[in-house]
Amino acid sequence: MIKRKSSKQRDMILAYMKTIEGHVSAEEVYKNMKEAGMDVSLATIYRNLNILTEMNEIKRIAHPVDGYQYDKTSKPHYHLHCTKCNRLFDLDMSYMEELNKKLEEEGHVKITSHSIMAEGICEECRKKMV
Repeated sequence: MIKRKSSKQRDMILAYMKTIEGHVSAEEVYKNMKEAGMDVSLATIYRNLNILTEMNEIKRIAHPVDGYQYDKTSKPHYHLHCTKCNRLFDLDMSYMEELNKKLEEEGHVKITSHSIMAEGICEECRKKMV
């Protein structure tokens, strides 16, 4: 984990991130913080989200359509991209450490982590289809 000096803006952004449900883009963080009366520029949001990702405080996820989104936890876990509503969801399943070992053995490489993005239809969209 990378150590950095604390900053007022970064602490404010991290505190905000810990309150979110789901996944947000940098633009959504900016809009929501601005609406809450917090004066932070979009460039500051981007820079600090990247720093918080490097520090392993939050997780950056490559959304298949909308670019990067951010997750309030850096704990390894998997995601579902709903092809109907385009949102990202955390999948409620255990992280498979054994997959890292299998990838190492078969690929003759050193694996530090992996990510899985499943494509499908979320529970809410499935209910609408019935």
